[in-house]
Amino acid sequence: MFKKLFGKGGKKKAPKGFYELTIASINKLTDTTVEVGFEIPRDKQSFFKFTPGQYLNFAIEMNGEEIRRSYSICSGPEEQLAVAVKLVENGKMSTWFNQSAKVGESIFVSPPEGNFVRPKEAKNIVAIAAGSGITPIMSMAKAAESSEVQMQLFYGSRSLDQIIFRDTISQLKNTKTTHFLSGEASEGSVNSRITKEVFTGIIKNDLSILKSDAFFLCGPEQLIVDMEEVLKLFGVNQDKIFFELFTTPTLMTSNNTGDVQGSFSGTSKVTVLLDDDEMTFDLDADGPAILDKVNQEGFDAPYSCKGGVCCTCKAKIIEGNARMTVNYSLTDQEVEEGYILTCQAHPASESLKISYDD
Repeated sequence: MFKKLFGKGGKKKAPKGFYELTIASINKLTDTTVEVGFEIPRDKQSFFKFTPGQYLNFAIEMNGEEIRRSYSICSGPEEQLAVAVKLVENGKMSTWFNQSAKVGESIFVSPPEGNFVRPKEAKNIVAIAAGSGITPIMSMAKAAESSEVQMQLFYGSRSLDQIIFRDTISQLKNTKTTHFLSGEASEGSVNSRITKEVFTGIIKNDLSILKSDAFFLCGPEQLIVDMEEVLKLFGVNQDKIFFELFTTPTLMTSNNTGDVQGSFSGTSKVTVLLDDDEMTFDLDADGPAILDKVNQEGFDAPYSCKGGVCCTCKAKIIEGNARMTVNYSLTDQEVEEGYILTCQAHPASESLKISYDD
């Protein structure tokens, strides 16, 4: 265990912002997906309170390489904290979870994060998911069971035996589910992918869908792009549409990147605050991202995806300006308030001061 998780010399110190949790359960959901539950020490339980729809970051060490990945929480508010992990081809951590992890082993986990959550005022919601995109939706659906929230779920899978949480979904009382199977026909399911044409037809047959308070999209990027396009064509406001990506996008347009007018091409004096410590270094505008430079200089700044998708590396500008190459997770309001994704951020002024503590 320690060889795989912590390196050859025994236990490794937890990365900044991570805590050591013990695997309490591993349940096979499909032949390529497991649900992993965690035991949380009593003195750490307050750190792991979550809002349905959020995710956890994990860190393990394999052959001297630290690997970090994010997985969405699938448990309900009153259940043991758990995530679902689908096996990804050549995916080091997903392979470990699916094929090697054992109950009783430990792993480093950071507290819940993410903005893919239901606004409190949204009582009637629509969720559209495919494959492992059901994971954060499952947490929302479980929470809805003990509330006034009603969910309409459209869920795409390849076949019946690939429906993640199939039995649990069938028992939900506050969620009405339509299953889509792309690889086989089955009574009670639609034999199709969830395409633009299919979902357009669904809305035309039931225009009441458009009166929903919020729409949650999670799955392959193409699904999210297509469903967002359909919803907007029918007049749904952008602020009612929420999406969660598991991979760095190739099709989607980036959100506000915080670009300033004019162009800064020189060297900036960058000051970074982290856990009440401070460091200063020079960084060219076209040099490495701020996160990479911070960690090169010896700080253990938080990060996970390094693709602008999660919010783990978020920091706030105290002085100066910065620009991001891409931004798929910060809202326009957060950017306006000065927040940046440091994995994507570069200085855009002669001096820049940021804080990971705000």
